[in-house]
Amino acid sequence: MWTLLMTFTPQIAVVGGGPAGLAAAIEAARAGLTAHLYDDRSALGGPAYGHAAKSTLLAELDAAGSRVVLHHRATVWGIFEQRTLAVWEGDRAEIVRPEVMVLAAGAHDRSVPVPGWTLPGVTNGETRAVIPGQRILVAGAGPLLPVLASRLVRAGAQVVAVLDAAPSGRMPRALPAPWNQWALSGHATADWDTLRAARVPFVESRAVARVVGDETVREVVTVALDEDWHPVRGSEERLEVTGVCFSWGFVPSIQLSQMCGAGHHHAAELGGWVPLVSAEMETTVPGIFSVGDGAGVGGAAMAVLEGRIAGIAAAARLGALSPGAARSRSRSHRAALARLRKSRDVLGRLIATRPGLAELITPDTVICPCEGTTAARVDQALDEGVGDLGQMKRMTRAGMGECQGRMCSPALAHLIAHRRDIPLEAIAPPSIRPPVTPVPIHVLATLPDEQT
Repeated sequence: MWTLLMTFTPQIAVVGGGPAGLAAAIEAARAGLTAHLYDDRSALGGPAYGHAAKSTLLAELDAAGSRVVLHHRATVWGIFEQRTLAVWEGDRAEIVRPEVMVLAAGAHDRSVPVPGWTLPGVTNGETRAVIPGQRILVAGAGPLLPVLASRLVRAGAQVVAVLDAAPSGRMPRALPAPWNQWALSGHATADWDTLRAARVPFVESRAVARVVGDETVREVVTVALDEDWHPVRGSEERLEVTGVCFSWGFVPSIQLSQMCGAGHHHAAELGGWVPLVSAEMETTVPGIFSVGDGAGVGGAAMAVLEGRIAGIAAAARLGALSPGAARSRSRSHRAALARLRKSRDVLGRLIATRPGLAELITPDTVICPCEGTTAARVDQALDEGVGDLGQMKRMTRAGMGECQGRMCSPALAHLIAHRRDIPLEAIAPPSIRPPVTPVPIHVLATLPDEQT
């Protein structure tokens, strides 16, 4: 079917229908504005793991009525001239030029390559394709480990163990209730009860060194880690398993905030590179806000608060609220957000991927699954003088696949930093060019010349 090009200028465009995006659109609507919300999924609320605010947000959205215009299965694949959105929705391409924009792009699963991690039977943050009776190892770092493991148990899998790379004993001292103010609040107790009832061992300071198998997983070799996650010699152990479920936390999705020209900085506790934002969640580009995990991984509770603050600030920027009224509306949200950030920052630093994991990579370890680029090819490029992700992409094709580097770029940056013995923040994020997600070629053909 031929694609129709449409152009319009809403008051506010919100990109992302997760907790942050919903909250921003709702607050804008409460101020009397009309917000257009774009999400590439068929259902709103995002993929957050059971966040308690979802039902509340959906009820508030229903109350907002026509003040929030929903665009389901609408893919925002580029930003031009700072505030011009390129959207693919249904059978048409759209050029959207909002007065104010809120980016709530979320985050994606972090990948940490080890030998054998691309074998069938290895998943990354995924529990849906479980066959009852499978022997599965859950490994990685962070608060999702018990969530995923409990889901597997309830699905009928035999979870042989949960391995957390985080340093043994430090998390309870640093954060007496590590899940208390995190995204999984209210659900952690049930998850831990499920694991205790199933007698699933939870082992700290340990990781998967390699996954062994031919056409499927047969076993894993695990290894103890020191405080910087360097493997401890002589600590290897073997486990017979039929599957591995990794969870290494999340990486903020910053492609759109990069495209609009916003400034970014590196913060390990936030998940890596994130946009610079003000107290109102406004980026360095006036009128463009960034909220939720795309502005720093923190979970659903924080995302809702950031979205509300940005929605109120956006309404004030458009004159729908006076500065005093905006401050009054956002005061309680700011106070709650400050409390949550303290816990987030502590936990974020504890589970941030550390340099020692790169020592598990062997020459034949696949770094970029889309293109099949191995560590040996990366090392060859480094020997030839390649020093950044852009050059590495051109030399090795790492990052040229369908995921456009989302899966491999963070791991590749870690590997380069480790090999070069330089700080991770010295490796700039990859340059972004449209489309940031695959779209049909005929969608691109409908764009006016200034956007192509």
